[in-house]
Amino acid sequence: MNTISDWMALIASAGILCLAVFQILLAVGRPYGAAAFGGTHTVLPPRLRLASAVSSVLFFGALVVVLVRAGLFGVAGKSTFVSVITWIFVAVFGLSAIANIASRSRWERYLMAPIAVVLATSCAVLSLLQ
Repeated sequence: MNTISDWMALIASAGILCLAVFQILLAVGRPYGAAAFGGTHTVLPPRLRLASAVSSVLFFGALVVVLVRAGLFGVAGKSTFVSVITWIFVAVFGLSAIANIASRSRWERYLMAPIAVVLATSCAVLSLLQ
């Protein structure tokens, strides 16, 4: 853990892991819906719970890709596929930040939007430095 890439991977990994756990909690019916999907439901309805379950799986996939990109897991850190996927995460997290800023939910505007900005930035820096 000595390089900027290592730190960016750690920041991105921690953020992604937290979001994955958050989505799992939503999927099992915990009352945290004010911070997700526009904040209109305290406990998510079944279709949004399914969306949260799918999101958690995607976040765990993102976690693996970030660790691979940083060379901290596996051997494909320099592959074109991993590079492209990491840039896709930059775009997805950037769009997520915009959507969260536009949300009526205070939790999404003041918590989730900054998290998305940090994730987009850390993935971009990780991609640029690798």
